[in-house]
Amino acid sequence: MSIRIASPPPSSLALMREARPFFARSFGFAVVAMPGPVLSGTVGALPALSGLMLFTVLLIGAERSLAMHHPHPRLGAANRITLVRAGISCLIAARAIDPAPLGAPERWLLAAIAGTALLLDGADGWAARHQRLVSSFGARFDMEVDALTVLALAVTVARAAAVPPWVLAIGSMRYLYFAAGWLFPLLRQPLPCHRVGDWRRKTIAVVQSVTLVVALAPATSSAWAVTLCTTALGLLIYSFAADIVMLASPRRHR
Repeated sequence: MSIRIASPPPSSLALMREARPFFARSFGFAVVAMPGPVLSGTVGALPALSGLMLFTVLLIGAERSLAMHHPHPRLGAANRITLVRAGISCLIAARAIDPAPLGAPERWLLAAIAGTALLLDGADGWAARHQRLVSSFGARFDMEVDALTVLALAVTVARAAAVPPWVLAIGSMRYLYFAAGWLFPLLRQPLPCHRVGDWRRKTIAVVQSVTLVVALAPATSSAWAVTLCTTALGLLIYSFAADIVMLASPRRHR
């Protein structure tokens, strides 16, 4: 009795032939670029290495899930843009864990970098639709990079003392929800497709990022930063609560 092993579809092979060299070049660029912030004194050597390791983990995770959840023969511009955003997020995360104090010039620089990533966040979705390369991989990759960016920004805002430490709740909410799913199976269920719900999540996600960038900028007073972050956190709690109610709704199980 012989056992036949199914070969990957041609589209998957073509996709990986394009993606793997791109991921390798991205890693190489990150390695070459890493000494820049270290030598300039912007980021310490150990935090910079941690940021590089985080970027490496993202690359490995992306490569492993790409073939299974991206049913197209091309990687597409959207995923390339998201990978650039991932690199920016790792850079912000590296500075967030650096124990060195955050001065006003660094805060302006980080706010500008994060603002650039926020603009790119709007470009990747458009590119995926324009090239007709929308996939569950792209949506998940975009969501995870968004979550990492918000967490890194929240830690940076807290370290800059622009807002009290409770601002970390904004960055950790996505991960707390994920952890709660291990205790409550209901939270592990996929959210139903709902135009209003999708619009709400996307809008409030943008509000979180914009709020943290504004709070990080030295020109924003502490009172305004606290007010904006309090509002953003309230909206985020409302959004997660609405999702839980949607999952628990009897209509969903009919």
